[in-house]
Amino acid sequence: MSSGLPTASKALGKFNLGLLSEPRVRSDRDKFVIFLDVKHFSPEDLTVKVQDDFVEIHGKHNERQDDHGYISREFHRRYRLPSNVDQSALSCSLSADGMLTFCGPKIQTGLDATHGERAIPVSREEKPTSAPSS
Repeated sequence: MSSGLPTASKALGKFNLGLLSEPRVRSDRDKFVIFLDVKHFSPEDLTVKVQDDFVEIHGKHNERQDDHGYISREFHRRYRLPSNVDQSALSCSLSADGMLTFCGPKIQTGLDATHGERAIPVSREEKPTSAPSS
């Protein structure tokens, strides 16, 4: 029987990551997109890189003061990219409201996507972006 309240481990996990909502991953016919709420991090606090078939997103900020005292945050996320994502055309942006959007177009089946390791710069957008509801 569920009380409708999050379990302690689920609530604690979100608190520890500094994330307010669960990440959303969309993969349709034309593109692959990850939406990640990172409102407590600036672009300088974030590192996004692709290595082989994975995108790795790392956020870390040193101790800073908030309403309740001092806090430091760090998270790591790793996602497998679909094999038909064009890794040479990946982009990543951070909206004014703290939504990180990682996006890659898909290529036609049969063409070989570029693999290897490379950093993806995080650009800042001035307008808020909200992840679409599922």
